Amino acid sequence: MLKADRKPVSREDVLAFRDHEQPVMLRTAIGLTFAGEDLSGVRFIECDLSGCDFSGADLSNATIVSCRLTKAAFNKANLKNTQIVRCEMSGIEMRETKVERLQIVAGDASNSSFAGSTFNEVSLAQPNLANTDFSATKFDRAALLAPDIKNATFENAVLSNFMLTEADLRPVNITGAHIDIALFAEANLSGRDLSGQSWQHCTFHQGSFKGTRLDGANLSASVFAECDFEGASLTGVTANTTCFAKSRLDGVDLSGSQFTMANFAGAGLSGTRFTSSQLFSAVFLEADCRAALMDRCDLRQAEFSNSDLSGANLGASHFFNTKFHGAKTEQTVMLGTAGNRIETDTERLKAERYRTDKVVLHGEHPVNRGIA
Repeated sequence: MLKADRKPVSREDVLAFRDHEQPVMLRTAIGLTFAGEDLSGVRFIECDLSGCDFSGADLSNATIVSCRLTKAAFNKANLKNTQIVRCEMSGIEMRETKVERLQIVAGDASNSSFAGSTFNEVSLAQPNLANTDFSATKFDRAALLAPDIKNATFENAVLSNFMLTEADLRPVNITGAHIDIALFAEANLSGRDLSGQSWQHCTFHQGSFKGTRLDGANLSASVFAECDFEGASLTGVTANTTCFAKSRLDGVDLSGSQFTMANFAGAGLSGTRFTSSQLFSAVFLEADCRAALMDRCDLRQAEFSNSDLSGANLGASHFFNTKFHGAKTEQTVMLGTAGNRIETDTERLKAERYRTDKVVLHGEHPVNRGIA
């Protein structure tokens, strides 16, 4: 919080400080108008700028630290290379503004509006963006790091080359948003209805999709690494060349989907339903596919090496050079399948399972090499 003993400063004083390259410190400028002014390189430190109008002003290379900016206006201002650090920014307006290389660190910008703005190479670290309006905003090479975005809206926004970390997206409005080439680390989308939406070229690491509806969504060329899809629904999705490595998809309905060259290596797929899906050249290396339903699927050139297919149903599916090397196929149903399969190569399997710490040559005594 700012102290009450702040000396008032006039618009002319601020311009003079800026012209002499001196910082404006410990001053009060509540409600002043700087619309259209050249404030490039200005430095505000612990000032009260509540209600100030910076619309159309040039604030390029400016530094604003520990200031109160409540309900200030920055509409159409030049904020190139501007730094805003630990400021109170609730209720600000930054509409239809082209923002380039802006940095906001640990600021409170809740209940603000950035509608229709363009954010290019922008970094917002640990900001409070609750109830903030980003509708129709364009993000390109922007990062939101551990933000609070409760009840924020990104309706019809464009998120390209976008990074979002440690965010709860459950109460966020992303209706009509176009998302392409984005990274989401530890994002929570549980319970959301994302049916029919496009999430192409996105990367999710340790994301939560529990109970999420993604039916008919386009997930092509995306990565879902170590994600949890418990209770989710992904029927009719398009996920060609998509990676689900080490993700939990047990019991999830993926039927009628396109998974050409998709990667399910190490994934949990027990009881998962793939019925009537396109799985051409898909990879299930070391995946848990116990009791999975893969009937009437295109499994040509699919890779099941070292996977567990115990009790799975592959009935009436189409094979061609489908690899089952080292796979567990006890009680696996393959009735009505067509095409050739590549079964286990015994010599290769022996080589793969060879462990030097278990080998004892003639005349040697067993040694536990795992103990230092």
